[in-house]
Amino acid sequence: MAIRYYWPMVAAAVGFRLVLVLFGGDLHLASRPEVSTPLTSLRRLAEGYWLKQASMSPYSDFFFLSGSMYHGSPLLLSILGPLTSNRSGGKHAHVYCSLIFVAVDFLAAMLIRGTGRRLQMSRNRSLKSLDLTKAVNNSANVSAGDIASLIYLWNPWAIVTCVGSCTSPIENLMVVIMIYGACSRLAPLAAFGYVMATHLSLYPAILIVPVILLLGYGPDAPPTKVFLVKSSSDSKSGMSEYERTSLKVQRFSWMTVLHFIFWLFIWSCYVLLLSSMILKKVGGLNEMFEKTYGFILTVKDLSPNIGVLWYFFAEVFDFFRTFFLIVFNMNILFMVLPLAIRLKHRPCFLAFVYTAIVAMLKSYPSAGDSALYLGLLGLFANELAEMQFTFFLFFGYIGVSLLSPVMHNLWIWRGTGNANFYFATGLAYTCLQTVLVVESVGSMIKHDRKLRLLVTS
Repeated sequence: MAIRYYWPMVAAAVGFRLVLVLFGGDLHLASRPEVSTPLTSLRRLAEGYWLKQASMSPYSDFFFLSGSMYHGSPLLLSILGPLTSNRSGGKHAHVYCSLIFVAVDFLAAMLIRGTGRRLQMSRNRSLKSLDLTKAVNNSANVSAGDIASLIYLWNPWAIVTCVGSCTSPIENLMVVIMIYGACSRLAPLAAFGYVMATHLSLYPAILIVPVILLLGYGPDAPPTKVFLVKSSSDSKSGMSEYERTSLKVQRFSWMTVLHFIFWLFIWSCYVLLLSSMILKKVGGLNEMFEKTYGFILTVKDLSPNIGVLWYFFAEVFDFFRTFFLIVFNMNILFMVLPLAIRLKHRPCFLAFVYTAIVAMLKSYPSAGDSALYLGLLGLFANELAEMQFTFFLFFGYIGVSLLSPVMHNLWIWRGTGNANFYFATGLAYTCLQTVLVVESVGSMIKHDRKLRLLVTS
């Protein structure tokens, strides 16, 4: 069931962003630790571009006692750098970049909608082959793609990220391109999105697992056991072989995966070649990897953010720092294999779970990371309709969003609080994300179990 007035709501979301960008003045969102991080700050990108124009390495730490200022991609320096040096009368300095981010957000929302439509088609096809269309599809069945795109466009965190002078919208777009390409089984597009997302931020590298599953098996479907049970029951009831052809389980397509690996190699070489050309005479690839990936893994910048690692490594003794760096970085990898085994039949949902875990455990999280996985969550509105604690999670996110700037103001500007005030909101935010991941995975497993019970009955 399509959403009524979908396009007017999309136009209103885009128009609201344009109003904030063109007429909102400088909202000082670029200085908010919830919005901008050392990896996504457009101010740091402008500084890196100035150093490059001065024939110096954009990753140079000559002027900064605490280390280099810029830690992003050299490709963004060439694309967004010239726009940061332009000024428009009466507008904030990065208005042209913000206009690009508005278009990027719209494109990401449309790709999320396209992904939702392909998931919906796969879902309807699976339910039809299981003779469960009437039992599952009821009056509450809605267009998940429309819901997901509207959630992304109207998410307050996506809006402040778009107008807040940070590059998170571009990182989110690359992840969405990767998922859309994998759902559509377009190997070149999926490989491009994966290479660019991993180039801009290291953590999307773990999404290689759901991407390969999507390319090999196709979009999400009920577990294989459900089809086997249905086929067994139909054979006992005397159904002909011709009538059971629709119940055959789809086999893994190795050719599509090999095609993806080929394009993965092509795009990787192309990105590295462009990066080396941009950094020629002002650094090199070794320095780029050290100041980007190395910066992410070593958590050298302990400025406050909405995560918890900055506080932990500010308090831990230097003697134990290396040990806990290994523990926290490996913590993400430990969850990859168990979740892939349990949710291998739902690779797109697995991509959402991985994205949420990364947003929860990465070294420099921001509101843009939450905007991405909350948008992807809308793709499973039908399957997760019975998820518990939705009321608690909804108002919990609102409470954290309101308390975080208040606690930061009490600590930094008014001096009536301390770091524990702000860290408490970050800890509550992490707990909310944990509950969301656990409840969503549990609800999806219950949904699959419900399908199996319907088939056996």
